[in-house]
Amino acid sequence: MQISYLGIVLLMVVSPVPPEVFIPLAGFMAAQGKLHLVYVVLCAVAGFLVSILPWYIAGRALGKRGWHELIEQKTGRQKIGFLAISPAKLQKVNRWFRRYGGQALLVSMMLPGLRNMMAVPAGISGMPPLTFLLYTSLGGAVWLSVLTCAGYLLGDRYELISAYFGSGTTLFLLIVGIVALSIWGIRLYLRRKATL
Repeated sequence: MQISYLGIVLLMVVSPVPPEVFIPLAGFMAAQGKLHLVYVVLCAVAGFLVSILPWYIAGRALGKRGWHELIEQKTGRQKIGFLAISPAKLQKVNRWFRRYGGQALLVSMMLPGLRNMMAVPAGISGMPPLTFLLYTSLGGAVWLSVLTCAGYLLGDRYELISAYFGSGTTLFLLIVGIVALSIWGIRLYLRRKATL
């Protein structure tokens, strides 16, 4: 499988598959000399920002008043049309954002599903667009750099591993490892933050 810089941006914007799946592949291609490591990260961050901005804009357009009206209209697990999430889940994300602010944005960039939802309360809270872009760019750049470097460092071993397990198993194990490390790191961070 080959991937280009434009392909990375497009996958980040429209793919239902999380970047934890295809960004390590782009890092592996950088190790082979087919792509440049820095350009891979820059394209991934650009695509990420394009994909998350509509969520932030939706939160800004909704505002606090619209937020409360929307919550009153929907209950339980009903999905909120354009957000495709339940009010209960959105309230949880909103509470987490109110408690941790920009730090919540940084941490959420490493969690599939949560990264887009966290943009909604950032918009609702009236966080300035440049501040939002700074936090999301920083968090996204760190996480996407880790994923890219993981693929890069696997280098020739990427093919060796896939020869033993098959590409699907390799990808699954890589994703499970990355997710497990991310969850562990986030829990550790939140525990330390809570004890301060």
